[in-house]
Amino acid sequence: HNSMNKITEYKERLCAQGLSQTFGQDYSKTFAPTGHLHSLRALIAYSVREGLDFQQLDIYSDFLNASLDEDVYLSIPQGLLMCRKSYCLKLKKAIYGLRKAPLAWYKRLMTWLVCSGFTASVSDPCVFFRAAPPPIWLFFHVDDIAVFGRKLSSFKRDMKCKFDVKDIGEADLILGIKLNRVNGGLILSQTHYVESVLALYGMSECRPVATPMVPNSHLEEGSLKECSEFKALVTSYRSTMGTLSYLSVATRPDISFAVSSLSQFLENPGIGHWNAFLHVLSYLKGTSDLGLLYVSKGDSGLCAYSDADWGNCKQTRQSATGFTISFNNCLIIWKTCKQPTVSLSTAEAEYKALTDLSTEGCINTASSDSNSNARRIKHVEIQLHFIREVIQNGLIKVVYVPTSKMLADFMTKLVCRPTLVKCLEALNVLGLRARGDVENRA
Repeated sequence: HNSMNKITEYKERLCAQGLSQTFGQDYSKTFAPTGHLHSLRALIAYSVREGLDFQQLDIYSDFLNASLDEDVYLSIPQGLLMCRKSYCLKLKKAIYGLRKAPLAWYKRLMTWLVCSGFTASVSDPCVFFRAAPPPIWLFFHVDDIAVFGRKLSSFKRDMKCKFDVKDIGEADLILGIKLNRVNGGLILSQTHYVESVLALYGMSECRPVATPMVPNSHLEEGSLKECSEFKALVTSYRSTMGTLSYLSVATRPDISFAVSSLSQFLENPGIGHWNAFLHVLSYLKGTSDLGLLYVSKGDSGLCAYSDADWGNCKQTRQSATGFTISFNNCLIIWKTCKQPTVSLSTAEAEYKALTDLSTEGCINTASSDSNSNARRIKHVEIQLHFIREVIQNGLIKVVYVPTSKMLADFMTKLVCRPTLVKCLEALNVLGLRARGDVENRA
């Protein structure tokens, strides 16, 4: 598909029945890393600030570039008449469907990059950097490759000599994220993805609503009647959550809390949870063009907001954690989740949220006071106190910010429309229609 979600080409491939392979007999290690979205966003934000070129490459038949380190045999595919039925095929390459095919491809590409002078990132094994002038940063997700730097023609020429590469040129659509170029920056959005989800669930003509969930509402486990009503719909609740999950982690932090809340009922959903899902779609209908604004001007440092809503789950009294991390005023990381253990105080809940942000920085209330005065909170787990060491070593600075200015507030609770809009605008999450405002920010 292209950036307009239109089919541009059809593909066919021979696939192995990897499900018939036995662990310990036919294969052992299979894990192959894939690039993190926050790494991609960080590289895009950095490239915008530095004015770097952002090019995209696609590897044709990526798995077929990788050799196998063990003997694998394949039954003769139907229709191949040149071989006897008693014969089988010995694979020379890691074709699609093999358990180890993704790992074999990763090793193949990594080996070539290392030999070409690149070094893998410690935090993301799918991000590589080469310092030799001009410096080049590379991010890949299986066969989708993003390259950042200046004078990239030489690198692309070297890669084409080794792999069958499709040079897409200036990046326009990567991992389902549309890159909309505006004066002085980019807007990362998924408008076409939102429209396809709305069409999938028959919500294309629905009436838009102001917030992802109804303010002051609360989701609870469904009764037997509610669960029966949902089952009568004959639809997969887990699948519906999957359609929203990628959107919430890619470009739409505004629906993260709603998706996190709804995902807690995957095992036994009720009709109330389905209606809440449809409410999220109604919100997306009115905000389909919302995206992340990355501009060249701004604060060059990292700024992180951390928040916790103490005991917000009425069933378990577990607290919620939420945080945002921006680089150069560009939002690159966000997270909302239920804390794994029950906190005995607001300070403890905030301390746990601060732990998730220990290497980045955070703004907090009770935990800020606790660290500033070096008071001991005995009921907090001992491992959380490494935060003090991080602060003492000068790696982060904890600053108090009142609720009215807490930009991560919408990540831990349901908020009203004005609060949501205020936080999103401050984090540079804007609609594509706001071109004039974009130019002023750039």
